[in-house]
Amino acid sequence: MPPFFFFAAALCAVAQAQDVPRPQVKAGDSWTFRRVEYETNSVTGVFTAQVTFANERVIQVVSQRQGGGKEIDSTFTAEWNQVSSANSGIFEPHQDIFRFPLRPGNTHEARYEVKFPQQGAYQVRHERKVRVIGWEEVQVPAGRFRALRVESEGTFRRLDISLSGTAKEVMWYVPDVKRYVKWTFENSTFRGRVQWWGFELVGYKVQ
Repeated sequence: MPPFFFFAAALCAVAQAQDVPRPQVKAGDSWTFRRVEYETNSVTGVFTAQVTFANERVIQVVSQRQGGGKEIDSTFTAEWNQVSSANSGIFEPHQDIFRFPLRPGNTHEARYEVKFPQQGAYQVRHERKVRVIGWEEVQVPAGRFRALRVESEGTFRRLDISLSGTAKEVMWYVPDVKRYVKWTFENSTFRGRVQWWGFELVGYKVQ
C-alpha cells in the first residue's frame, strides 16, 4: 500500500479519536454544583442533581439545594439539551446546544424559544451559533479536568415586551463526568451586561 494511504488512514484515526460520543447516562448518576455570581465572585447556593430516569430519548433529573428545600424536576433530551424545568422554563423544541458526537471545529445554528408560565406571558426567542472550540484545562472545586469547550452565542428577543440583546453560554464538557464541569451564562442589552453567572462542579458520582 502506498505511503499516502497509510498517512490518510492515520489522519482518519486521529480525527475519529477526537469524537466525543453521547454519554450513557444512568439512573442514580449525580452531580453537585455551586452557583456563582461572577460580577461579585460570590457563591449563592449549592445543589445536587440526580438522574431518576434515562433512555435513548430523555433524561429526567431531580435537583435539590443543600440544606433542604423544594425538589425541582427537570427534563433533558438524551444529549443534555434542556426541555423543561421549574427554574429554567420550557424550551421549544429544546436548548439545542449539544449535538453528539462532539468534535472540535463543529458548528451549528440553534433556534429556540423559552416560556416561563409562572411569570405570565414571559417568552424569549433565542438565535445562536454553537461552536465546539477545543480541548482545554479547567479548574473547578471538584478538581482540574481536561474538558471540551462548547460555546453558544447569539441574540435574544423578548416576545412579550420590547427588549432584545445578546447572550452567551460556555460549557466545559468532560466525557468521564458525563456532563459539563463548568457552565457560564451572560447576557447584555444596549445598556450593558445584565447577568453573568454560572455553575461549577463540586463533586459527582457516575456509573
